[in-house]
Amino acid sequence: MKQRLLLAAAIAVVVLGVWASYSLRSSGQQPAPQIQRSTVNVVRVKPDMVDAFIDFQIKRTIPALKKAGVAQRDAYLSAYGPAAEFRFVTPLAKFADRDNPGPIERALGDAGAKEYNEALRKMIASATTYVIQAIPDASYNPTPDANFKILVLSTNHIAPGRNGDYLGYIRNDILPVQKKAQTKRYLVSQVVFGGDPNEYRVATFMDKFADLGNGPAIVRVLGQEGAAKLAQKTTGIVTSVQRAVYVRDDALSFRTRPAS
Repeated sequence: MKQRLLLAAAIAVVVLGVWASYSLRSSGQQPAPQIQRSTVNVVRVKPDMVDAFIDFQIKRTIPALKKAGVAQRDAYLSAYGPAAEFRFVTPLAKFADRDNPGPIERALGDAGAKEYNEALRKMIASATTYVIQAIPDASYNPTPDANFKILVLSTNHIAPGRNGDYLGYIRNDILPVQKKAQTKRYLVSQVVFGGDPNEYRVATFMDKFADLGNGPAIVRVLGQEGAAKLAQKTTGIVTSVQRAVYVRDDALSFRTRPAS
C-alpha cells in the first residue's frame, strides 16, 4: 500500500476587505476564530536506516517542501517511546488542498515524486497520518514563537459521550494549574481524522530532560494528595492514558519567514 509521507499545506493568510472589516466593527460582531488544524505524520524508520533517513530529509525533503511553499514543519524524535519514531507536525490550512498535487509532486514533478517516494519507502517500517484540531481555550501558550527541546505527549482516550466533561475538566481544573506552574507550553488537540475522535493529545513542552525530574505541574502546585484528589474527577471520563517523550530535531524542522 502506497504511503503518502509528509503531506502538508502552506499556512493560509486571510485578507479581509476594508468594507468587511468596517462592517464587523460597526455592528459589534467579531469574526469567527480561525480553526487551527495540523497534519501529523508519524514515521517509524528501519533501525539501520535512521542516519540515511535523516540525511534524506535534510538534503531532499526539506528543500522540496520549501520549494512547494510549505511554510512550517516541526520535527520530533522519540526518546521514551517507540524506537526510531519521528513525528512531523505541519499546519493544515484547508482540506481542499488535498484535491491538488501534494508538495513533493509540486516541487519535483510526477516522475521526480515517484522516484522520491520509491527511495523513501526503502527506509520506512511504517507510517501513519493524522489530522488534529487545536482547542485554544483549553491550551496555554504564552510564547508561541519559542521552540522547546522536550515534548511530553499524553494520548488520552475518552469514554464515548464524555468529551464535554473532559474538556470542562481541562479548562476549569487543569489549565489554572498549568498557568500557576508557569508551564512553557501546554497544548490540547483532538484527533479529527486518521484515528479515534474520542482521543485527545496533550502536548507539554520543556527546555531540557532535567525538567522531567521536577514532576508534573499538578503535583508541583497541589502536592501529591491534591493531585490525587483532582485526578479522581476523571473517573469514568478518561479510559486510558499513554505518555511518550520526544526531542525536537532542529535540523529537520523549519519555519519560513514571510517576505516583508
